[in-house]
Amino acid sequence: MIEVNNKIQEIYEVIVKSGLDEDQSLLGGSCGVSMFLFYYARFVDDQKPYDIAFETMSSTLEKINPISDLHTFASGLAGIGYSIENLSRNDFIDVDTKDILGPIDELLFERMKIDLNNGNYDFLHGALGIGLYFISRNAFEKRDEYLGYIVDELYILGEKDSNGIKWRSILDNNTEKYGYNISLSHGMSSIIAFLSKIIKEEINKTKATFLLEGAVNYLLNQKLPANEYLSIFPSWALESTETIAPSRMAWCYGDLGISVSLWHASQALNRKDWKEEAIHTILHSAKRQDLSYNFVVDAGLCHGTAGMALIFMRMYQYTGIEELKDTSDYWYQQTLKMATFDDGLAGYKAYRAKISGGWANEIGLLEGIAGIGLALISAVSDIEPAWDECLLLS
Repeated sequence: MIEVNNKIQEIYEVIVKSGLDEDQSLLGGSCGVSMFLFYYARFVDDQKPYDIAFETMSSTLEKINPISDLHTFASGLAGIGYSIENLSRNDFIDVDTKDILGPIDELLFERMKIDLNNGNYDFLHGALGIGLYFISRNAFEKRDEYLGYIVDELYILGEKDSNGIKWRSILDNNTEKYGYNISLSHGMSSIIAFLSKIIKEEINKTKATFLLEGAVNYLLNQKLPANEYLSIFPSWALESTETIAPSRMAWCYGDLGISVSLWHASQALNRKDWKEEAIHTILHSAKRQDLSYNFVVDAGLCHGTAGMALIFMRMYQYTGIEELKDTSDYWYQQTLKMATFDDGLAGYKAYRAKISGGWANEIGLLEGIAGIGLALISAVSDIEPAWDECLLLS
């Protein structure tokens, strides 16, 4: 515990000294960094980091330009707006979100319609991320209308067959390959998590229920042959001509994110069979503790050890299964061991393929030390990690 606390403090000190670049986004920039700072302030019960957090968030809001800025959840207005609502709802800030966010509501709806018209439902970079923003906007008078619109469009876009309902999207921008992504970050698992929230909100419930049942049925039909591969699911639905390959251990792709989406679906419709599928998938993942075989090379939330530890912790909280708590502790220890770079940030670097520049210092939430710090706070405190809704974990 002392080692974790020291690393959290080190991350805070590095962030304060580093300064921030011009990126104001939630998952890569200053907005996500401020999320860590607010949680750190509550963790240490100190006004100074709170003041820094508030100043960082205020600076972010002053710099955004609704006309020219990106609209996406990962990199733009939807994510920034969502973070304001999340922090307000969880008593980190006391602000009038209607006054702050009102000017971007209509703009985001129009851009969401364009994304849906183009078949871009992607959670991080398309319509579903804007959908999560609107879910957070409880007091917005057109909220239910806009969310109902997304459900209607998902119904139109969904392809219905004997296996269920599937949504086509691009799998590789370089080769322009299209297919059926089933991941939590970009694929159908995010649709499942989103529809589960919609059903709980009782918005367009009949159609959303039909879509959720079809989406889960399709997802379960994508299982790899039992006991032949490291993972239960691939990264995307495989064409008959493709070589079968297991998926990695990560939030972004693979069994971990899928297990969480199945859990959410089971809770939304009270489906014991889906609950059992979610538990089976996460328990299978708990046995996958070899870093190299499971493509684990860094500590970030997106595809690293901190994200894995957080998911196992969340699933332990949901299920009460002690093995998941032990597995979470294992991956938190691996997260501490990842801090090996003398020229890193608090010892951490984010992995990049050589073609993309190689290892890099990242300060943000999704791949950088702000996200690692948030995950570590969750390991050693009773503070509800409500921020992880931005990863569809809650």
